[in-house]
Amino acid sequence: MQPRIHDKVGYELIQTFQCHKLSERAQDKLHYQLWKHSDTGVFGLALSKNESTGGFSAELILVEDVMQILSQLHKEQKPFHATAFKELFLGKSVNNSSFFGAVLVDQKVIRLHPQTTRLLEVMEDYELWPTRLESIPVSVSVDEVDTSQGNGKQPKKRQGKPMSTAHTEEVSPDADCTH
Repeated sequence: MQPRIHDKVGYELIQTFQCHKLSERAQDKLHYQLWKHSDTGVFGLALSKNESTGGFSAELILVEDVMQILSQLHKEQKPFHATAFKELFLGKSVNNSSFFGAVLVDQKVIRLHPQTTRLLEVMEDYELWPTRLESIPVSVSVDEVDTSQGNGKQPKKRQGKPMSTAHTEEVSPDADCTH
């Protein structure tokens, strides 16, 4: 379903976010990035860092592909497991689905099911999500783009060589995530 995009060529980093994992026991956060294609305006999300152990795939997941899955899940009107997002990833990490579910909870596109642990529900206004993404300001600075393939490590400094795109992280008043 998703073409492999190793280096996000043609995409501009809009912002890096942090969010909590789906498990209430997890203390450390996930970092993820919002990217926008310079020519087409297509948005994509990529996991970029796990503050604790556990691998993941840092590939770019297109918002339009996520919307197709959300549309189907919304039609079914049933709670679902994060594994519903497994097909979005070419990478085979067992953490991809749940980490991406946490990203979508942070984006307020899905929510945790109120009665059943480990189940999720699509928010009623999920279709407005792409429009909300348009209003997120670009927040970048030189030196910090992490396009790693899921090892959770920051790239080495480029020793004075310029980079084309980067990110900063701003703290939000919301305790669950930072923007």
